[in-house]
Amino acid sequence: MKTSAFSLIIPIYNEAEILENQVEKLMHEVGRVLPNAEYEVILVENGSTDNSFNIAEKLTKKNSLIKLVRLKNSSYGQAFKEGVRNARYDFVFQFDIDFWDTDFLDLSLLLLGRYDFIIGSKNLGTSIDRRPLTRKIFSKMLEFFLKFYFNVPFSDTHGIKAMKRQLILPLIDEVQSQNHFFDSELLIMCHYLRYSFKELPVSLQEIRGTRFSFLIRTVETLYEFIKLISVKKLLVRYAYF
Repeated sequence: MKTSAFSLIIPIYNEAEILENQVEKLMHEVGRVLPNAEYEVILVENGSTDNSFNIAEKLTKKNSLIKLVRLKNSSYGQAFKEGVRNARYDFVFQFDIDFWDTDFLDLSLLLLGRYDFIIGSKNLGTSIDRRPLTRKIFSKMLEFFLKFYFNVPFSDTHGIKAMKRQLILPLIDEVQSQNHFFDSELLIMCHYLRYSFKELPVSLQEIRGTRFSFLIRTVETLYEFIKLISVKKLLVRYAYF
């Protein structure tokens, strides 16, 4: 049985160029695919240095379904946590402003009756990943290592997801990673807690280039990756709960 009540959580950082158009496009598509849905869009602006907050604030005034949360510092993990805390509904979706899928949303609402987490995987056989080759290779290598090092069944820990708020709310403050590997650590933890997962194929095509230099992004990713590896013993303890 499908429920039509859900919260869409979208962390925002320096997205002024595409924010208004993407939010309006997303809500138009939700209305087309799920015309009777009861939902909210939670924009979590975290430390932007451009006009993102003002644009987001304008969007809330235009549409009562949009809620705005503002954080002082840039942190994807903290942005997601605050989105979950402020969510009205138990079914929550993690979307990016440049990567969302209303077909995934529609099917996930059906599957959340049977599974605790639905993951949109870029690495399934029928998925389509149109990112630059270097980014695809780098992310696939990371996911391959995570899969075997932590012995988890899913093929992708980054990207869009659907989950149950009541399950993750008690866990989000246990997650040590704050940016690139927040999602990975949360999913690994929940796997060890024996929550159920279902992966769905997705199509991904970038609509804008990265906002960070390759060097900065690589250094930050490697630093967080090493930290995630170092907390394996802490994560494994959840397997014995």
